[in-house]
Amino acid sequence: MDFGIDMAKDPIPVAPAAHYQCGGVLVNGAGETNIEGLFACGEISCTGLHGANRLASNSLLEALVFSHRIFEKIETLYQSVEPVPIPIPAWDPKDATESDELVMVSHNWDEIRRCMANYVGIVRSNKRLDRAKRRIDFISKEIDEYYWNFKITAELLELRNIAIVARLIIASSRLRKESRGLHFNLDYPDRDDVNFRHDTILTKAILREINQENI
Repeated sequence: MDFGIDMAKDPIPVAPAAHYQCGGVLVNGAGETNIEGLFACGEISCTGLHGANRLASNSLLEALVFSHRIFEKIETLYQSVEPVPIPIPAWDPKDATESDELVMVSHNWDEIRRCMANYVGIVRSNKRLDRAKRRIDFISKEIDEYYWNFKITAELLELRNIAIVARLIIASSRLRKESRGLHFNLDYPDRDDVNFRHDTILTKAILREINQENI
C-alpha cells in the first residue's frame, strides 16, 4: 500500500533480475573449494543441493547455511592462530573534500546497471560488447576522478567495485569466441570444445585489457 499497490485488486509488477555469476565453483559440504583456503557460497558456488540441473546456488537460504558452515570451518582451522596486532595509522584524506555531487554516484550506478543488462545479458554480440566496453571505460574514468578528489563513502566504494566487476565481465566475454551455457554470442553461436573447453581464469591479458594490473 505504501507504494500505491493494493494487492487485493492490483497486479504486482515483476521485473527480471540479472545473474552474472552463475555457479560452477564446486564446493564440499563446508563450502571448501579444491584450492586450500578458498571458500565459496551463494550464486558463484555449485553445491549440488538443488540437484544436477541447477548450476548456480542462488538460493538465499543456501547462501545463509553455507556462509555459516564456512565460518565454522574457518574457526576450526585458525582457532589456534594468535592474531598479530597491526598498527593502522589514522586515515589522511589529504586534499579531498566533501562531495556536493552525489547525483554522480547514483546516476553512474544506474547507467552501469542498464548498460550491462542491455549489452552484456544472456544474448550478446561483438558489437554490443564493444559498445559496453567503451561506455563502461568512460564511466570508470569519471569514477576514478571522483574517487581521488572527494572523501570516500560506502556508496562510492560500491560504485567503484561495480565498475571494476563490469569491466572484468566484459573483458572475459570479448575473449570467448563461442557460445556455451548461459553465454550466447550472436557472432559465435556454436560451441568450440577444441579451443574453449577449459576453465576461464582471470589472466594478465584480461587485467591488461581493463588497465587494472594492480587488482
